[in-house]
Amino acid sequence: MAQYDGSASLSLGMGHGYTALSQSVMSNAFAATKGNKTSPKANNADYIYLGFSHYRGFEQKVFNQVLQNDKNTDKGKLRSFLTSARTMYHFATRAQEVGLKDTYISDIMAIGIAWNWEMYHEKKASRQKVVALRNAIRDNIDKSSIKAQLAKLSDEDKRDWILSFMYNNSMLAQIIKNTGKVSSLQKQQLLKTAQQAGVPDIASVTLN
Repeated sequence: MAQYDGSASLSLGMGHGYTALSQSVMSNAFAATKGNKTSPKANNADYIYLGFSHYRGFEQKVFNQVLQNDKNTDKGKLRSFLTSARTMYHFATRAQEVGLKDTYISDIMAIGIAWNWEMYHEKKASRQKVVALRNAIRDNIDKSSIKAQLAKLSDEDKRDWILSFMYNNSMLAQIIKNTGKVSSLQKQQLLKTAQQAGVPDIASVTLN
């Protein structure tokens, strides 16, 4: 469940039982960025379509889950927070900034991990490094074992998996923006979010 209270743990993460898959995708990805490999053409396993209705539907799932766990939640404040996170806008904007697309899992994961890195280190990631990270993730997705795992997911499950990753980054970013600084607790949240995306230690990653 995603907590919209800044003092609580934000752990929507890579839920829905697919954490192992994301870790497989990210396995050795940063090591692969050291080479000068060209990006292979994206395959069907990498492609994903996310329309406005999908964002709204996933947001409603988050809303319902929060209310299920705390019936006294202020519905207006919760709706306002989810709207302010503007997941669709933020990822589309960041994709344009680095020349990536928000219609591929590899691009979305690279954008989210770079965003997490920027919040943790409080500096801008290199466009070249983010693209190299995307290429490495795409190489991993192209492996037959990863493609086989992705093929087992329904379209809805696949969307929920990647949307959970996107919302986690967006909502944590909004909490940090609202507080005006990155607290020690939020540093831990960023570390946890990165771990759920398959990055063992975002603190030791270099993207600048």
